[in-house]
Amino acid sequence: MEAASKVLCPSSRAKPGAKLLGVRQDDGTVAILPTVFQIDLNFVENATKNGKPEEQFRFANSCVESGCVQWSGSRCGVSDRAMQHLDSIPVASELPECSIRPHCRWYLQSGADACRICPYILTEITEEEALAYFATTA
Repeated sequence: MEAASKVLCPSSRAKPGAKLLGVRQDDGTVAILPTVFQIDLNFVENATKNGKPEEQFRFANSCVESGCVQWSGSRCGVSDRAMQHLDSIPVASELPECSIRPHCRWYLQSGADACRICPYILTEITEEEALAYFATTA
């Protein structure tokens, strides 16, 4: 296993030093960029003008393991919960191009299936999306 300092969380917050991993598409999925770009304060400030950056983009940063509320003792709970929905989502057979895969927490934890479901995972959703979701599940 990779050293913890090299393992990256693929659903981190927008803050200087994080890496821009993907861009949210109109259909709600995330287009994973083939190359990540390190973001700076200027990027964060500009992205914040249009709402929460995590509603528009996905970011990667060092996995902080037990320092994260999603950590479930020895694994990332986000990846584990996503894997439960793998059979109900029309995932592609080909893995998306991804420059963080060798260091990605989700990939290291769940393998190629994590990559297949990755474009469907959103760090944040808008209030309208949350209301619509809860209206359909009530």
